[in-house]
Amino acid sequence: MGLSNFSKRAIWMAVNSEHGDRLVQISREHASLAKRLIEEGKQLSEAVVSEMKARIDQLRTERDHILAQFERRC
Repeated sequence: MGLSNFSKRAIWMAVNSEHGDRLVQISREHASLAKRLIEEGKQLSEAVVSEMKARIDQLRTERDHILAQFERRC
């Protein structure tokens, strides 16, 4: 699921809840990993790239789980 699958209200409520700090951490780590994959991807081993992509998937899942809680409240 992507961010576009959640209402702006649900995202706003989640960011302004007790989960806000974690959502910011998730965003920062995701952006950092994506940037590294773009800039250094060809120099990294397949194993490292796979680990990084798996971590991005974990972060997305965690983010979606948090946002889904607030989407149900809308």
